[in-house]
Amino acid sequence: MPRYPHSHLFRRPERSIVISGPHIQILDTNTGDVLHSTANIDEQVSALTSGHIRCAALSHCGKYLATSGDDKKLVVWEVRGLTFLSSREIPKKSTCINFIGNNDILVADKFGDIFRHPLHPNSNEPSSGFTSGALASGEKYFGGELILGHASLLTTFLLTADEQYIITADRDEHIRVSWYPQGYMIESYCLGHEKFISAVHIPSFSPGTLISGGGDSVLRLWDWINGKPLRTIDIFSAVQPFIVVKPPKKKMGWKDEDQIKGKRRRGRNKAKFEDAEGTDDRDAEDSHGFAMHEEELEGSGVFVVHKVASIPSLAQIIVFSVVGATAIFWFSMDDSSEPSIRHQPFHKPVIDFNLEEDGSLWVLLDADWSSHGVWTAGEGDASNCLEVRQWKSNNFSATDPTPLALSLNSCTLPTTEADLKALDLYSDLLLLPKNIEAEGEDRTQDISEIAVSDAAATVDGGSNEKGMSKRELGRLKHKKALQYLQEGICGKSLDVGEECKRSKSPQI
Repeated sequence: MPRYPHSHLFRRPERSIVISGPHIQILDTNTGDVLHSTANIDEQVSALTSGHIRCAALSHCGKYLATSGDDKKLVVWEVRGLTFLSSREIPKKSTCINFIGNNDILVADKFGDIFRHPLHPNSNEPSSGFTSGALASGEKYFGGELILGHASLLTTFLLTADEQYIITADRDEHIRVSWYPQGYMIESYCLGHEKFISAVHIPSFSPGTLISGGGDSVLRLWDWINGKPLRTIDIFSAVQPFIVVKPPKKKMGWKDEDQIKGKRRRGRNKAKFEDAEGTDDRDAEDSHGFAMHEEELEGSGVFVVHKVASIPSLAQIIVFSVVGATAIFWFSMDDSSEPSIRHQPFHKPVIDFNLEEDGSLWVLLDADWSSHGVWTAGEGDASNCLEVRQWKSNNFSATDPTPLALSLNSCTLPTTEADLKALDLYSDLLLLPKNIEAEGEDRTQDISEIAVSDAAATVDGGSNEKGMSKRELGRLKHKKALQYLQEGICGKSLDVGEECKRSKSPQI
């Protein structure tokens, strides 16, 4: 029978939390016993928390869990007893959730915004409904306070350890460093990526360094407070042999009016009209108004860095994973020359991983994945949804499974093939690239620089020999303007407002 793979794991000294599809389970960390499960929750609460869970975060104190998924709801739980606390609507599907120190919840969404929500919703504030007109930072919306917004799909974000800055990344190759909570105050940009960014990380042993990755062939290291690049680390050649999951090619095209079914192009200053059938489909459309026709062709390779992590006990060691790859990878920041990318294979696609303070690596696997696209049941260790490795002698080595690890491999929940397909663990392979077919082609050609050069010629009055659309020219024009801002060329701002710069940089 098909089963849900584990997609998120939070391990704490007393209780651990595992998320599988739409379900949450609380386990005793020491014995592995399943204490609570939403599979046994009452129907009234279940109706408020339906849908596969895409994003989840645990509060710093470990008492509260926040989840969000396909149902566009922010759900808060108390971990002890798996007690349902609240469910509130959010305007768009979320892409990333984080708690801050006072237990407020930050939610990034597909519209490019980040909202701050209190742990417990304020009964005096509306929990749903649209407001007219554009929002400014600090305004309330769906019961949340707008912190900042991007012009593109916001993929991930993090707060610095002192919670003075928020670092955000989007699908249009931008990394922005803003003050928190005054998100309208921009400290710097980290520009240099040529494709989307999907993972950012600040090592605790090097708080002035930001590591970012996404669709590029490299990880980039930054002096984030000044927006200056430090170095690049080539990872594609080491990772590519382990990538087994590839998305179907999709033919891009515009929908006819008859196909739109009442949906209107989105705009912050426009009312949002949609019929009942079109509500859930709107997020599938590209943020600039076009959609993909579901014409599947032969798959092509797409590169997406999923996660980057480190811990103080493994100083200088950076661990990362890639969507659809069957291994975990790491390197040392100590290497003065080009670092060697090492790997730990698992023979099944890695969904997520946790790097614990004790040096243990907990890896969640899609154990029943098949290259033929059908559910298959593994045998023995091949059926494990979780594998644990321990850092020993400069390597991650197999170790005896703990009671928790044994339980996580036996407490999987049954599902149907239709629900398993709807879970779509590898949706980032389709969602993040702007042009999937181009992603699978020769990665060595510097397409971005050629395009920017052509766009600059057009902006300066030259001819558009490449035949780019106005939308493409606009994006490239915006990118060039950001490059000018980074270089301090204030007089060459192209339709982009001047950003104020903090007069004093903090001591790091």
